[in-house]
Amino acid sequence: MEDWRRIDIDAFDPESGRLTALDLIPPYVQSTNPQVVQQQISQLKSFATSGDIASAIQLLTSDPPYGADDSTKSLYFRAVLETLTQVRQADIANVVKQLQPQQQDVLIKYLYKGMSIPEGQRQGGILLAWFEKLTQVAGVQPVMHYLTDRRTV
Repeated sequence: MEDWRRIDIDAFDPESGRLTALDLIPPYVQSTNPQVVQQQISQLKSFATSGDIASAIQLLTSDPPYGADDSTKSLYFRAVLETLTQVRQADIANVVKQLQPQQQDVLIKYLYKGMSIPEGQRQGGILLAWFEKLTQVAGVQPVMHYLTDRRTV
């Protein structure tokens, strides 16, 4: 066994200057161009206004902007929140059943993000309805993936 008294704990201290924010980004996350995200938002809004909510949910969960900066992510999240609140509660289960497991994982990330910020807490009832239907359809697997995935929406 390695001598635990010889471990350099300063190497793990975030204030030591050795660890930067870029070190915390998972290696598999590509940076996202804000113009591409803006195009996705406009396409998402066009689906939502035309009444094709299933396609809008498919789009928002298929390619989330993991590598975007915080302002772009918050802009995208507002569009996601608008889309989620336009769905009638009776239709939520049907929309969730159409999603692939990876898309369900992304959806649960947006639900948790919505419940953690004031903008989403105002829409708490609809987000909880989405959460309920998602866990009824997919079980707790998306929750477990949310807890273990380092990528954030």
